[in-house]
Amino acid sequence: MIFRMALLLCLLAPARGAVGATEVYHTAAQANSAPKYVVRPDGDVGGICVDLFRRMEAREPALRIAGDQTTLPLKRLEKKVQHGQLDFICGVGESPARRDHFIVLKPAIFTVRYHLAVRSDDPVEIRSWEDVRALGQAGSILINHGSGAIARLQAIGGLLIDSGGIGSKANYDKLLMKRGRFVYYRSPGFESDLREQGLAGEIRILPTVMEETPFYILFHRRSTPERLALFANTLQQLAASGELAALVERYR
Repeated sequence: MIFRMALLLCLLAPARGAVGATEVYHTAAQANSAPKYVVRPDGDVGGICVDLFRRMEAREPALRIAGDQTTLPLKRLEKKVQHGQLDFICGVGESPARRDHFIVLKPAIFTVRYHLAVRSDDPVEIRSWEDVRALGQAGSILINHGSGAIARLQAIGGLLIDSGGIGSKANYDKLLMKRGRFVYYRSPGFESDLREQGLAGEIRILPTVMEETPFYILFHRRSTPERLALFANTLQQLAASGELAALVERYR
């Protein structure tokens, strides 16, 4: 009898522990991606995604997110998630290629507006992509290497795209050296990035919104349904309560 009771307790112990188990999800911060990720003067990483992670952890005690203080270029981040070395990417656009390689969690965490920017002494005004195409060789567009917007611009056709710049600062430098006519980047993020670089007086953002794109969290395709459900349900609760929208609004 005593033996049977001891055996029963041994069998039940793992089950009780599993109920209170913590699910840890691994990610990394995307380099040069403010306001999704912002490196502060003390070296800590903040921004929309980090604030979102801390709110998710506060709402769901069984959920923990690790790795957001380490930065990686977007391409490396995508490869690590695709190969299962990390669980997810926070805040990127959807595309056919990404739908093939990742699970797209809904809802979107926020929507970005893409603008063109030029040197402040450039009088050009753009109302549509037709205006850019009409410029021919004088209408080259600088865009961050690895950006999801590259494929969308290529699909438009007839645009001269330079995606060699590693990060926005490299493209601002190329713009000011007249090695491109436009920089293509997103808002929220564009205005604050120019201010932080001390370039708000040298580069102007054109008012026309060239595209609007929802940004999502993308998960490793072979994630288990249970882990996906815990994460997705917590995200949905924050969206439904209005907490997610209020968080994003602080960065506009």
